[in-house]
Amino acid sequence: MQRAFLAGLVAGFILPFVGCFIVPKRLSLLGDSSSHFVLASVALGALFGISGVYLAYVVVVVGVFVALRLVRGFGLSGDQVLAILLSLSAAIAAVAISRGARVSLGSVLFGSVLAVSIEDIVAGLLISAFALIFVLRNFGGVLLYAVSEELARIRGVNVGLYEALFALVTGLAVAVSVRVVGVLLVTALIVVPVMAGGVLVSSMRKAILFSVAFGEASLFFGLLLSYFLDISPGAATVFVLLGVLAISLFLTKLGLRL
Repeated sequence: MQRAFLAGLVAGFILPFVGCFIVPKRLSLLGDSSSHFVLASVALGALFGISGVYLAYVVVVVGVFVALRLVRGFGLSGDQVLAILLSLSAAIAAVAISRGARVSLGSVLFGSVLAVSIEDIVAGLLISAFALIFVLRNFGGVLLYAVSEELARIRGVNVGLYEALFALVTGLAVAVSVRVVGVLLVTALIVVPVMAGGVLVSSMRKAILFSVAFGEASLFFGLLLSYFLDISPGAATVFVLLGVLAISLFLTKLGLRL
């Protein structure tokens, strides 16, 4: 449980933090698609007797990068590309499992506090530190890249570099966080805190702060519910997240803006 709370602290920061730049790019399904790459990696690893954890890091980063390149290079819409990649990764996982790969689907799909290791926590901390430092040092460029790649290119932003780093951080963040919240619920932690924070504030900086705060609080209370009620940590976290979103929308209706 101590490792689970530490991992929750990391996932509660990095997923909403990354989500603040995914949602403006209309790539909300990126979390769902990339988390299914984790499922495919785990299934392939089990089938061929190799570590699915380390394979997942590589596969997810490559998958996110390919998705971004397809969107930018071929002019396809983000939801079309991500739907295709999601289907592909799910099909690969299904084939591997049908061929005899032994996978604990419950823990992979919905998260398991018992699956969290010290290595996962260290990897998450390194990813979080890298992402935070890079955004703090290049906030203007990152914001332009998230809102409009064309405008960013005109203003001299190295879009290719930002795309590669975006794929790296997003892929690694999802691969690490799947251990806690599961494949099916990663998207909730990427999107819902951003929605809840975005309706309450009027600036990007405040949106990031509130999104991360909501993500951290939701994972903390979600893990507590998971422990005391003996339910999936991912599911418990989603229930808390939806409660936070409902409260945020209610406060917005009352005219509260920060």
